Amino acid sequence: MQTRRKYLLALVLGICIGFISIIILYLINLNIVIETLETVEGASIVLLAYIIRLSILAGMAIYLFRRWFMQEKMYTSDLPFLFGMFFLFLMFGKLLEMLSNFMYPVVAQDVFLIYLKIRQFAIIATLAPMVFLSIMMIIIFLQANGKIKKYNDPRERNAISLKVLIIIAVVEAILIIVTPNTTVSGINMAIFIVLSLLVTTWMFYFSYRNKRLSQIQPLIIAIGFTGYLISNILRVLFQNIIGENASFIVTTEILDIIIGSVIFIGYIKKAKY
Repeated sequence: MQTRRKYLLALVLGICIGFISIIILYLINLNIVIETLETVEGASIVLLAYIIRLSILAGMAIYLFRRWFMQEKMYTSDLPFLFGMFFLFLMFGKLLEMLSNFMYPVVAQDVFLIYLKIRQFAIIATLAPMVFLSIMMIIIFLQANGKIKKYNDPRERNAISLKVLIIIAVVEAILIIVTPNTTVSGINMAIFIVLSLLVTTWMFYFSYRNKRLSQIQPLIIAIGFTGYLISNILRVLFQNIIGENASFIVTTEILDIIIGSVIFIGYIKKAKY
């Protein structure tokens, strides 16, 4: 019970700090947001699309964390926690994305770059739970093929997975900080997202083929992350062709809602093996 309370306190505190930080960013740029809503065509429709998306993400995160707290024993490597963190950080990322999209038509490029980098840190946090799970599955894959003979204890496997994740996050954070302009920043983040989603998709497909993670449906989740990967690639291509206008943003949000729903369905369904 004491552990459960500590987890709840840490989660609530983290969520509050996250929301307060984002609210401060919105308050700092409130005039810019209002100006965009008043002057840019379709901005109000974009706002509505983001509100719908954020509401769905919040519902998914609450459901997953509720399932985690209902368990007799709780570990931060549990699937409900990892998926809950994925959807929670995705929600924070969407709030920052909405702010940066509202700022883009108005502010100077150097100012926009700062907020773009903040948003990219949120992307790293969003993908971190899935990358952590992927690292664990890679270790299991190497063990199954006789490549490594240690880390048989789940606690050791979790510890080494966390260390590798921290190294990846630190390297990517340094790259974000030193990028000089929005073009280089966008390329850097696109590479990170594509590689992360490729590994995550492989991990769930590997789990399906080897009949692992039976408490969820890995194949459906793999399909969902494949859609997420394709969506991100197409987003970059079409963004360069037609620009990031209101229709483009609303369309991508609708697609992401569908893809996110597929991933969520894959979580709540159990594998038939």
